[in-house]
This record gives sequence, C-alpha cells and structure tokens, in this order.
Amino acid sequence: MAQQKTTEIDTTKKTKKDTTKNVVVPGDSTKSDTMQVSPAPTIPMKTEEMLEDKFISSPTEYNVTNKILLPLNRKKTKYAYFDASQSIDRVIPNSAFKVGEKLTFIIRYGVVKAGTSTMALPEIVYKNGYECFKIQTEARSSKFFSAFFKVRDQVISYMDRDGLYTWGFEKHLREGKFRANQYVSYDHINGWAVTNKKDSLRIPPCVQDILTTFYYIRTQTLEVGKSLFVDNHADNKLYPLEVKVHKKERIKVKAGTFDCIVVEPILRASGIFKSKGRLLVWVTDDSRKIPVQMKSKIIIGYITAELREMEGFVEK
Repeated sequence: MAQQKTTEIDTTKKTKKDTTKNVVVPGDSTKSDTMQVSPAPTIPMKTEEMLEDKFISSPTEYNVTNKILLPLNRKKTKYAYFDASQSIDRVIPNSAFKVGEKLTFIIRYGVVKAGTSTMALPEIVYKNGYECFKIQTEARSSKFFSAFFKVRDQVISYMDRDGLYTWGFEKHLREGKFRANQYVSYDHINGWAVTNKKDSLRIPPCVQDILTTFYYIRTQTLEVGKSLFVDNHADNKLYPLEVKVHKKERIKVKAGTFDCIVVEPILRASGIFKSKGRLLVWVTDDSRKIPVQMKSKIIIGYITAELREMEGFVEK
C-alpha cells in the first residue's frame, strides 16, 4: 500500500462556517465555492414535478463536530467534512437482505424498453481477510438498442458482512466501442482508497462505494422529512452524501403493488461537483426496503428502472 505524507487537521474547533477558499462547508452558501440554493418548496406529489430543476433539494445544515476535513479529489482543490466517529469494528444490524437475493429491473427510456439490469448477492467471500457480501450488478441493453449501442456493464463490490462498508470495488464497462475497467482497494486500517493500483486518496472510516451505500441505507430507519448522511467514494473522488426521505407512496410495478418510501440522494454540500441530474428511489415501506423503482430526469425525458422480479429476499 502506497503511503503518503499527510497533515493532521484539528477538527475539535470546527463549530463555525469555514470561509476559507476551496473549503466546502455543508449548508454554507459562501459565494466563492458554493452556489446559492433557495429553500426547497413543498415537494409536489407528481414524480415528474419532483424531478424538475426548480424543485431542487437543498442540503441540510450539517454539524461538523467530530468530523474530519479531507480533500475531495487527488488534486486537493476542494475539501469537505466527513464523519470521523465510525470504527471498522462496528456491527450494523441487518434484517433487510441476505445471500441469494436477486432483483431484476426493466430499464425504460420514456416508454421504450432500453434494457434490463440485475442486483444480486450471490455469495459470501473474503476480501482483505474480512468476510464480505459480494454484490454484483449487471446492465444489458435490449435487442433494439443493442443494434446501434450495445451495453454490457458489470459492477462488483465487496461489502463487510458486519460493518456494511466497502473493502473492494470493480467496474467493467462495455458500452458501444467504449471499454473500461476499474479496480479500487480500500485500506480502512490506514485510511486509503487505491484505484487501479496507482491513484491514492485519503478516506474517512467506513467509507462506502456506490453499491454498498445502497445496501447500507436499506438497513437504516427512514423517516419522512429527515435525512441520513453517508460518506461515499467513487471515481477517485469523495462525495459527502445526504439521503433525503421525501414521502410515502403506493405504486404498481411489474413485480406487484407496493407501499413505498421515496428517497433522494443529494450532495451534502452544494457546489462541490456539477450535478448530473436528480435521482428518486422508491423502496418498500418495511424492514427490507427493497428498491422497486428508480427514476432520473435526463436531457429529454426520464430514465426509469422498474422492478420486474425478486428472488431470495427476506420474508416479512
């Protein structure tokens, strides 16, 4: 593991807004590095309206006590606060999922079927000497879309069985003529994420990747009007995420009719990176929090993932 010289930062006095240039304080609207965000209006009931830019969700004020200031990228051009209180020895109670669970989704672009995707927990494996859930996702374009843009993507994550944080991540993209492979190793003992065996970035304790974030949220209590805060790493960047719980709603998808909770992941500090569009996720309103629908607005229309089939899930 490559070691880098770091400077210890005293986080015991971080009780006021940090106005230093290139430091992003969650909830702060300092002109230099954050954009002005008006308070979000009352969330409308129609999904399409919820996804409109004018209803953008503003970050919640964030208490930086017991937090650590870390660079968001390898160039160290921006910083944000992350949770320093977690321990890799933590045990997160889990009654939401188990080995053998497999969820299959239909992906639609508007009303047109664009492809299918799966999310599965096929087995328990060892990573860095720790027992881990292997999380495996695959996305395939439909026969129609494959004729002009074939997609065969696979993403794999290794999530600590007890602590539900990441020890390893793989991404294998096959999109048209584009090919890319990425491997990330997480050293929680020394606090590093190493991408493709060369790019190192400091990480907070128990950081999540994009897949473990999702499964970790499924084990947590979701209360309308409140938020969960998760520290995330992806593509050589740290992302302080806030997951807002918007409302409850009953929806019908291919897999059936479900009482759901609607949640939205957003950046905890505005102005860190350019937004690539909002995402709403419907999870079952029970202890399992099975995702049954995901919807995101794009330049023209919406991309929707709708649950078609579920196997090996925990019974209520």
